[in-house]
Amino acid sequence: MARILQFAPRRQDIRSHREILATELSPRRPHISDRDLWTRDYREIDNILYAILKIKEILDYHLYYDDVWPYLLLSFMEAVHTTKQGGGQDLPATGASLKDYVLSAVTPDNKRDLSMVLLLADLIEKSPTYRGTSSSS
Repeated sequence: MARILQFAPRRQDIRSHREILATELSPRRPHISDRDLWTRDYREIDNILYAILKIKEILDYHLYYDDVWPYLLLSFMEAVHTTKQGGGQDLPATGASLKDYVLSAVTPDNKRDLSMVLLLADLIEKSPTYRGTSSSS
């Protein structure tokens, strides 16, 4: 005698891989305020540091699995410091390396946040204090 077995459809919670693996120590989604970013003067050290830390927060959340971006960010920060001290012409090159890497990591899910990283890097690089020193040959 044949039996009819009825299988209930498996309904899984559709959650991202990040949500499944999230712990208390996992990086939180970065809080990005357009007003806060646009009202800062990126010629001042405090605001440059704020931008660098905001870039770190965004990249730590979206690119937590990669170990290349911390080196690029540190190189960018060192170039900013060297330029601020009056030497070094490598700010455009290190900025371009960081931005190229970020552009290669853009997906439809993270494009808003990573475009904010590109914007912050440009604001730091193109601030009037650095523009005069980094573009001269």
